[in-house]
Amino acid sequence: MSDSRLALLTQWEVTIFLGGLAAIIAFRLLTGGINTRYLLYGKTKTGSRYFSPERVQLLLFTLGTAMFYLLQVINSLKTATKGVPQPLPDISNETLALLGGSHMLYLGGKAYAMLLKTIPKGE
Repeated sequence: MSDSRLALLTQWEVTIFLGGLAAIIAFRLLTGGINTRYLLYGKTKTGSRYFSPERVQLLLFTLGTAMFYLLQVINSLKTATKGVPQPLPDISNETLALLGGSHMLYLGGKAYAMLLKTIPKGE
């Protein structure tokens, strides 16, 4: 089997696998198999729920970064020559730093809620 046929076969296998995975996740989301009811809420130590802006910014930034990267992949496929496999585009250091900062903000909010809010007043 030639290299181009093997590359094409691999491309089809990956496409079918990712499409199937996306279909399963979409089906489970639509039928309630994946619970998203309190996706943007956190819990305190007492068990009460609160709206978490850290979760919102983390979700939005992660989805935005994923969409930006997906668009880069699609653009690189459009400019590629037929039959020649292309490497994935690089992620810039700035994007990685911003994504890491977003996660640090989320984890900092979690740490604040866990550690600092539990210290009794007057101590």
